[in-house]
Amino acid sequence: MTWLTATLGPKGQITLPKKVRVTLGTMDRGDLVGFILDEKSGAVRLTKMTINPAEEVYTQDELRKLLKIADSKEGKHFNSAKNFLHHLDQL
Repeated sequence: MTWLTATLGPKGQITLPKKVRVTLGTMDRGDLVGFILDEKSGAVRLTKMTINPAEEVYTQDELRKLLKIADSKEGKHFNSAKNFLHHLDQL
């Protein structure tokens, strides 16, 4: 077991020591770190988090429609996501 320290900054932030980042798996800016709290003992464990969407954000048909809009010369503007999705359904 290795003990490491990091200084808490004015906004409650710390920089993870390099050895911690290497142990978690080389981490880059924007990577997610998960915290596992054991309220009973006061222990905190860290883990690298990966978020995998439960399903594709867009279906292949929706992507085809989006590309069609992007390729159109006149372009389209929508004042809400609802209007945009309605337009997609009409294509």
